[in-house]
Amino acid sequence: MKVLDGVSIEQAEHMDAKETFAGRLTEEILESRLGPGRKLSEVKELDLSSCRLRDFDNMFDESLYPNLRDLNLSHNSLVTLRGFGYLPKLRILKIKANRLETLFCKPNDDGYPKGLFGLPGLEVLDVSYNNLHDLYGLQYSPLKDLKILNASNNDIVKVDFLEKLKALRELDLSKNRIRQLDATSFSNFHVITCLRLEDNGLRNL
Repeated sequence: MKVLDGVSIEQAEHMDAKETFAGRLTEEILESRLGPGRKLSEVKELDLSSCRLRDFDNMFDESLYPNLRDLNLSHNSLVTLRGFGYLPKLRILKIKANRLETLFCKPNDDGYPKGLFGLPGLEVLDVSYNNLHDLYGLQYSPLKDLKILNASNNDIVKVDFLEKLKALRELDLSKNRIRQLDATSFSNFHVITCLRLEDNGLRNL
């Protein structure tokens, strides 16, 4: 937009607008990815990778995406999972190569589930290549069906908070900063068949 009221845009206004709107998920971005004529209610797979997203608050819940099963948000700039509402049918979530520092996100004051609390049907979670120092939050999340967890290439120092993941089959924690495994790292209920821990500098098993 070049001309509206004849007053030139100042640098401060430009920076303020960029800070406010840059990186937000908009209907225009969704339309460009979905293509013309497709309804959100019909979408089962959605790829929003490499969209430079920072925020998508209130954009993902059952009312908008009742049939969404596979969501790819890799290679963006997300720092939190709070933008997720209740998506009970979501099975695959990829948030590889973002800026996540924690997996924990408490529900709203009204009890509405946010973050992992709203994704009870998740079977595959990829949070590799982020800034996670631990897996805190998983112990509170209702991820009873989670089978594959990829948290490689982070800064995780300890294997814990996995006790609720009773269906976990594959766990990738390679290229973190884990030095040892404790007796409490895994519970008697775990049925993990594939565990990757290379490039951690392990000193004690």
